[in-house]
Parts: sequence; C-alpha cells; structure tokens
Amino acid sequence: MGKELLTIHEVTEITGLSTSTIYKYIKLKKFPEPKRIGSRTVRWRLSDIQDFINS
Repeated sequence: MGKELLTIHEVTEITGLSTSTIYKYIKLKKFPEPKRIGSRTVRWRLSDIQDFINS
C-alpha cells in the first residue's frame, strides 16, 4: 500500500500549484480541505488530490 496522506510539499509537487494558491482555493471551496491529524499538523488524502486533478 502506498502513502495515503500527503504533506503540503507533496501536494504542491503533485498539483503544480503553489502553497498560497492551494490555500486560496481552499478558502474559495475549490480545493479539498486538509485533515487535521494533530494540533498543528494537517495532511491531504491522496484520493482527494487525485479526484481534484481528474475533475
């Protein structure tokens, strides 16, 4: 099984979007929101990012 949760750095590499663009799109409800896995840690589901790319 591959890596299921992605960091912001991995998401920017996969999508080609900058960090600021990703957070702007999240605010506009145009990008999947990250899942909080700690008090200061968030990750994105790989499946959510793949769905975004394919849409």
